[in-house]
Amino acid sequence: MEKQQPLAKRQKLDNDDDDSSETVSHDNDLSSSKPEPQDPLVPFFEYSAIVKITVGPEGKTYHAYEEPLCRKSDFFNAACRGASRKINGTIHLPEQDPAVVNYFIHWICTGQLRGLYNPSLTATALSKLKQAAATAAKDLSYYLHSKADSQYEKIWTEKQTALNLANYRDLPLQQLVNLYAFADFAHVKGLKDAIVDAVVDAYGNPGRPRTAKPICFWDVTADRPDWLADPIKLINSAWEQLPADTPFRRVILNLYCDAFSPVSGTRYATELCPAFSAAAFDRINEFAKNARQGVTTSSWLEVPICKFHCHDVPCSKQ
Repeated sequence: MEKQQPLAKRQKLDNDDDDSSETVSHDNDLSSSKPEPQDPLVPFFEYSAIVKITVGPEGKTYHAYEEPLCRKSDFFNAACRGASRKINGTIHLPEQDPAVVNYFIHWICTGQLRGLYNPSLTATALSKLKQAAATAAKDLSYYLHSKADSQYEKIWTEKQTALNLANYRDLPLQQLVNLYAFADFAHVKGLKDAIVDAVVDAYGNPGRPRTAKPICFWDVTADRPDWLADPIKLINSAWEQLPADTPFRRVILNLYCDAFSPVSGTRYATELCPAFSAAAFDRINEFAKNARQGVTTSSWLEVPICKFHCHDVPCSKQ
């Protein structure tokens, strides 16, 4: 393995939330290039070796620092330092998807799941979108049933749609499902819980006052951009990839049930995998039964999110 020369006074990065570390690469691909010391966005680890990783049947090459790689992943720790240590500092992953490993390295380098697929969505830009949607929702609630109702309903729909689409582009759900499966394969500490937090934040249902209808990922009837994944295909893919007992399955089920609307039920009923359909049917019927009996069913989003965590690292949500 190539040894990195000591770099004095370089600060380690351990999943901090500093805005300056959101983006490592604006071309969305960290392959075939080692980080340059002049780039302040890339964390450096003193005395850390550079590990070469080849991915997929064509052997696409990535480089990563050994120290954080081994600290975060039991698989890479064994591959780099254990009895199964790879020869010449190269780890071969012929059955893995290069896009997933690229996303994993982005998270290792930055501590962030954001910033790779939508680099223009900075923390400041995201905060402004959230504030605009929240203000519009508050105004709509205030003017509900007034003459200005429809005007504020339209404004809220526009603001919430802008926020939703920015989140969907920045945190593509199919890539997060694939990354979750990779984290399970490589025993990556903390990554699965970070994915759960990101998905709930980006794909949770903000509520729909009356007929207001912003673009929602789970609604197959709404007009949607071509780049946005089909939710039915994604659910089926997740149920195929993820183990039956994984908490992420429960997150996806709850997100679907929270956003379910009868108008979109036909496609869901005929195209979803039977196991998911049965689980969703039982959950939605439970909500309906409780409502008929006058029993208030708390939103699943009110349940502490740590209930959906693996807790392979200390949980900040407890």
